[in-house]
Amino acid sequence: MMLIRDHKNFMLGLVMAISFGCVFAGMFMPWFGNGRSAFQASDDLFNSISKGSTHYIGFLRENNQAVEHTAVAVSLQFSSQEVAQQAALLLENTGNVVMKDETSLEFSGTLGSMLSSAITDSDTAFYNDEATLMKRYGMLPKVVMYRWWQTLKETEKALKRQKMFPEAVVVNAVILKGVEVGYNYFGIEPKRASNSYGILSFALIFYVIYTLWWGYALYHLCEGVGLAMKGGSKKEV
Repeated sequence: MMLIRDHKNFMLGLVMAISFGCVFAGMFMPWFGNGRSAFQASDDLFNSISKGSTHYIGFLRENNQAVEHTAVAVSLQFSSQEVAQQAALLLENTGNVVMKDETSLEFSGTLGSMLSSAITDSDTAFYNDEATLMKRYGMLPKVVMYRWWQTLKETEKALKRQKMFPEAVVVNAVILKGVEVGYNYFGIEPKRASNSYGILSFALIFYVIYTLWWGYALYHLCEGVGLAMKGGSKKEV
């Protein structure tokens, strides 16, 4: 049976632990707007802020000028007939597209034209403009972005096989800073950290206080049952 050696410290620790648990449980409740828990609301906030600093479209358009008139002819292989047909739909206005068989196609044209279309669609997805992409391709924005990812990955591989390494680097930049950003952040409203400093400051201060709260609860509980850390004494030989 646990013996309480310091009733005052033990009760203080117990009250702190219980109140900590109540607040923690409350953070799981849908009380933080639109049926969200505190954790979901904070995730949405930080995702919005991180999105606000990931708009690289201007850089990509400038970078694309290096391959604006670079002629390419690449064979692209896909996992299914449906994916190949959707990839062909993305590319049909950027160059000459010929279906080789059910799951592969040949693209010939300028690399700049292909990448410009991918950049434009990435920018459209970044700003959550579902209607434009649906009208353009008849596909949901995340499907469009995923098909661009597959298409450009295949293009990058084909260019490397042709020893066109600088061009492959430009393609990779569009994948990482355009297509993946458009896919990952679709549906999230971008915000600037400077416009949310109040809630960010509160979140940081709350995190520090809440962490200390639990630490002191454990400290007082341990003190209450006689568990205390003491420095060891050094014995002289």
